[in-house]
Amino acid sequence: MSEYQIGQAASRVGLSPDTLRYYEKIGLLRKVFRNSAGRRIYIDKDISRLTFVKRAQRMNFTLAEIAQLLEMRENPQGARE
Repeated sequence: MSEYQIGQAASRVGLSPDTLRYYEKIGLLRKVFRNSAGRRIYIDKDISRLTFVKRAQRMNFTLAEIAQLLEMRENPQGARE
């Protein structure tokens, strides 16, 4: 499993560090682990989620719609009910 600091993660997915912080704040991204120095550490699962969000935005989904898509992605059984 790879680990990335915020600048590395932002660069990897083509977003700004401020955007990553915002997505965490509004719940599109889980609370990111912080190391002993208080720096955010992103893992591959976070990168995958951010890539999904960016792709959905390119398809003109709103952030609220993306949040719903992410919920269905993580809980497919609940989406069928």
